[in-house]
Amino acid sequence: MTLKDKMVVILGGSSGIGLATAKAALAEGAQIVVTGRSEERLSKARAELGKAARTVALDVVDERGTEALFRTLDRVDHVFITAGILVKDPRLAPDGATVRPAMDVRFWGAFYAAKYAAPKMTEGGSITFMSGTAAQRPIIGASVATASCSAVEGFARSLAVDLAPIRVNTIQPGFVDTPLLDDLLGARRAEVLAAVAAKLPVRRIGRPDEVADAVIFLMKNGYVTGTTLTIDGGGLLV
Repeated sequence: MTLKDKMVVILGGSSGIGLATAKAALAEGAQIVVTGRSEERLSKARAELGKAARTVALDVVDERGTEALFRTLDRVDHVFITAGILVKDPRLAPDGATVRPAMDVRFWGAFYAAKYAAPKMTEGGSITFMSGTAAQRPIIGASVATASCSAVEGFARSLAVDLAPIRVNTIQPGFVDTPLLDDLLGARRAEVLAAVAAKLPVRRIGRPDEVADAVIFLMKNGYVTGTTLTIDGGGLLV
């Protein structure tokens, strides 16, 4: 139950939950590879993580790019993929090309990560996906994005059996204070989050480090597989 000298790959680790997980894994003594689409965010991540971390520009929907990344690694111990986007599709009005990225990023990104990481893993290795509480409480007007959360959870449960003894799990965050909320909520961010926080049993939204702590737990605990761990401040209860 240690990450010391383990090779940890975090796809979508240049900000938010992914970056917090990279910091936590480094603190545990792991070797880190972090990917992201934005060169600007990767540059900032490098500055925060230091020379101990390797950063790679990669879009998770790029299958050949994902394959090439894992080909450069002699071994992989743990993988965490955070990628996911929200595409609105009220009453299924948009065409398929418009909403397809919501499934491509979360589900097919997870598929490529697992496909090319697993051959580099041995017993004790783990893969952690990220869904969202939409899998249990759908987002009205974002049906495909909601479906992508459920899809990746079912995928993880299947892989936990198919790839055993490699362990496969999913984290399911609720509202977490990340840059993604800036993009989603814009100028209404403070107003919306204050209203959300007032309803939650913990009376606040989550921090990236709190979700990262759960990811580190799933990497280290060798008896947990095929599970979905919800970290939502009690949001599904209210």
